[in-house]
Amino acid sequence: MKVIINDSEYEAVEGETIIQLSDRIGVHIPRFCYHKHLSVVASCRMCLVDIEGIKHAQPACSTPLKEGMKIHTNSTKTKDAQKSSMEFLLINHPLDCPICDQGGECELQDVSLEHGDSHSSYMQLKRVIIDRDISPLISTDMTRCIHCSRCVRFGEEISNVKELGLLNRGEDMTIDSFIEKGVSSELSGNMIDLCPVGALNNKPYRYSARTWDLKEHSAISPHDCLGSNIYYHTYNNRIVRAVPKENQDINKTWLSDRDRFGYEGIYSNDRALKAMIRVNGKLVEYEKQVFLQELSKTITKNIEDYGSDMIGCLISGQSTNEELFLFQKLFRALSIPNIDHRTNECDFDYQYDYPLMPSLNCNFNDIGSFDNIILLGVNIKSEFPILSIRLHEASKNKTKIHSINFKSTRASLRPMMENFKLTSQTNIEDIDILNIEDILKKQNINKQKKNIIIVGPRISYLPNQSNILSMLKKLGEPYAVKIGFLTDFCNSTSGWLLGNVPHRMPAGGTCEKNGLNSIDMIKNKLKSYILFNLEPEHDFIDSKLLEQSLENSQCNIVFTSYISPMIEKYADVIIPLTVFAETSGSYINIEGRCQYFDKVINPVSTIFSGSSILKQLYNNLTDSNITLNDVKNEVIDVISNVDFNSYPSSKTQKNSTHKGKDSYIPIQRYSYFSDATVRRSISLSETEHSKKVEKTNVKLESLNTVLEK
Repeated sequence: MKVIINDSEYEAVEGETIIQLSDRIGVHIPRFCYHKHLSVVASCRMCLVDIEGIKHAQPACSTPLKEGMKIHTNSTKTKDAQKSSMEFLLINHPLDCPICDQGGECELQDVSLEHGDSHSSYMQLKRVIIDRDISPLISTDMTRCIHCSRCVRFGEEISNVKELGLLNRGEDMTIDSFIEKGVSSELSGNMIDLCPVGALNNKPYRYSARTWDLKEHSAISPHDCLGSNIYYHTYNNRIVRAVPKENQDINKTWLSDRDRFGYEGIYSNDRALKAMIRVNGKLVEYEKQVFLQELSKTITKNIEDYGSDMIGCLISGQSTNEELFLFQKLFRALSIPNIDHRTNECDFDYQYDYPLMPSLNCNFNDIGSFDNIILLGVNIKSEFPILSIRLHEASKNKTKIHSINFKSTRASLRPMMENFKLTSQTNIEDIDILNIEDILKKQNINKQKKNIIIVGPRISYLPNQSNILSMLKKLGEPYAVKIGFLTDFCNSTSGWLLGNVPHRMPAGGTCEKNGLNSIDMIKNKLKSYILFNLEPEHDFIDSKLLEQSLENSQCNIVFTSYISPMIEKYADVIIPLTVFAETSGSYINIEGRCQYFDKVINPVSTIFSGSSILKQLYNNLTDSNITLNDVKNEVIDVISNVDFNSYPSSKTQKNSTHKGKDSYIPIQRYSYFSDATVRRSISLSETEHSKKVEKTNVKLESLNTVLEK
């Protein structure tokens, strides 16, 4: 249909509203309550526009377009209507812009300057609302609230957790949390972005800097395998806050609290800042200029003294593509076969019949096209909050979502999911995977429908992981069900694809000699261990077994960003590493999308970039002269020439597997414990979920101790 806006003709889509077309063609209409991802309530009346043939100005956000409609956004009627709305909204708004954190980026400031009046005829006292402490992440100044209800609708429609609501009416209307409870959703920080005034603010950032003093840096979230796009704002070379960067293919306009506040861990007191070597039982600091030569000598001596088969090389799936590629390239060049990134697993029989890399097997935008989505061993709300938004949207249409887990899904997700309790946590090894087939039959899941089973990271912790994956593959064929994976580290995809497994080279190439997997490296008590970007206490399936191995080994070389108690006690060489914000690199998300990012802040001069030191070690120990640009090109070649979901041929030889204790219960890994940096975020550690998980893990540790005895 054709419509006319400000005397210019435009082509409109059926069902499109005035404000949607205006945004598309670049005609600005002021608004407060309207947001493109929220329902329309037309409560602020700021978007009133003049429509020919209609007596009164109409809200652009809720008025659908009609053939031949003539709209004026700059007419006297429009300006008068918007000016009146602005005066009404400012009746109770305090004049505290100089002390408001929203100052400089406040929608109310901008709109009032452009569309408001120069004076007010309202002379009465303004109302005052006493604020409550609703969250360690969000500060409130509700006297500033203009009741746009964006935060309320976000909870109802996006996060699926209704935590805030409109109470009372008229002059007494307020937005508050229900039944004296606070705001605890894993997506709660998005309310800060949605608030058009300074009513809801970023509590950790409060009074830290002024908006116009900040520098904006584009980055990729390093805290889950989705790869959300993010902006970090810095002040004096320090990150002071994070906000979402819009990407409709991944995180849209949203950001999880883990991504928003996880950066705080960068400034933890236990950052590794100096290179150290243990001399006579004590760690001695080394100057950066001479340390590299000493490290090269140490690695060479270990190979000569113990043999390459007695050295175990373990790297984190949190590492960048460049680091992962260089890590295996370096140690394979030194004939060390024992290389692995799967430190939180204990069953590895599946590895010979596994795709080139774990993949969701669909794009995020395709999730709504499935008839049935079966979540196996994943609490989507706490582990992958951004993905839960996609599932919530899909559930509003034709998609049925089934959750099969070791415990019931949180109440906030039950309206959109059918829950099936697979097994009790205390009997975790006795999973009858055929329960899944019963569910497929009962829910009428067949070849005529589009179905997918999404396997969560919790399945990988189990001692019968291989059996589960094998049965899933057999089930998938007759039912035409896709199998997708979610991983606990942000770049576990590249851990597989770039050859950081003991039985495959990059792109699935065959190894001349298969090495030991991670649990066998630890069980066999090798002579030397090399840990890269790993925290022994948290990133291993059995930290106690690892501690015994580190204690018995002759030389432990640790590349780390943080000095944990076990590293301080057992490391013979400590190489301080940059964190994600202090280096450049790339990640491959669970869709198979490779995303590049640049350095956000400059690191302390005494620490090393992971890719740089691996490159220097490679050149020193192999008499080569490769550059980081060469490495980047090699990685691009690998990525561009593979099918992510293919199954490479491997040798049929199988490594021995570690079945663990019959009643072994893995410690829970939840949203705010996902990696070393997030674990050190003070704000996240004060949230309700962190405290609950901490108590749960203490209980599980106690239970494991009892079971061992």
